[in-house]
Amino acid sequence: MTNHSRTPDTGAAGPGAARELYTDVLTHRRPEERARLDALSRAFDPQTRRRLEAAEIAPDWSCLEIGAGAGTVAHWMAARCHRGRVTATDLDVALVREPVPANLTVLVHDVTEDAFPEGAFQLIHARAVLMHLPQRERIIQRMLPWLAPGGVLLVEDLVHFPRHGLPASSPLRRVIDAWWASLATSFGMDDTWGVRVAAAMRDTGYEKVRSEADLPAFHAGSPIAEFSRLTIQAVAPRLVSTGLLSEADVHAGLEEIDDPGHLSFPIAVVATSGHRPAN
Repeated sequence: MTNHSRTPDTGAAGPGAARELYTDVLTHRRPEERARLDALSRAFDPQTRRRLEAAEIAPDWSCLEIGAGAGTVAHWMAARCHRGRVTATDLDVALVREPVPANLTVLVHDVTEDAFPEGAFQLIHARAVLMHLPQRERIIQRMLPWLAPGGVLLVEDLVHFPRHGLPASSPLRRVIDAWWASLATSFGMDDTWGVRVAAAMRDTGYEKVRSEADLPAFHAGSPIAEFSRLTIQAVAPRLVSTGLLSEADVHAGLEEIDDPGHLSFPIAVVATSGHRPAN
């Protein structure tokens, strides 16, 4: 069984308010959500693992995974840190894959309110999390003392890229534009945050700050296309009910995803790392 526990912050009101805001559409309780998270893992895990290896993750490290989702990255870190500890957190941990190894702890935890002890981790990782949180700059600040001296924070976020990846006439571009606009309105998502993480880290006091970007190819059957299809299907009722799109618009966009001749690059991934000063 998954170890569900909680680390409270002094004075915190708990994750209820954030859970209501951020999981009203993309809730882990949707029957289709596991498939969506699995597609996200297939699309992004290989590059995430490469970046964690570049951070020289060690067998005895203590690591924190913020926004664990299906838990694939946390499981990988637990295998690499077999003499250390990994803590995986999310507002809803129902989809974290089991069985959970002995050195992996799964916590219901709200990163906007709940804290960890100072110096608790050599590595903190967050993927496609801070872009959704209006408190993103403050979270970068509050995670710094959670790192041990010399410890590293790795933040990976998605950046909206359709103006370069899709023509204005593309039905899929119209759907993706509406999808991101809807999440910005309802979740407070910022589709430009990924390119501003480095400045936020430098301003907070992180050292050795660096960024890199990936531009995954979007074609029929690719993991990024499947992730996008499942996300569009999840948010489509809101897009239609709010008047952003018609049902015909959504259908045309999904048809373009399945077009064997389609090739575009509508979503970039910007990864930024920074270290807590050693002294």
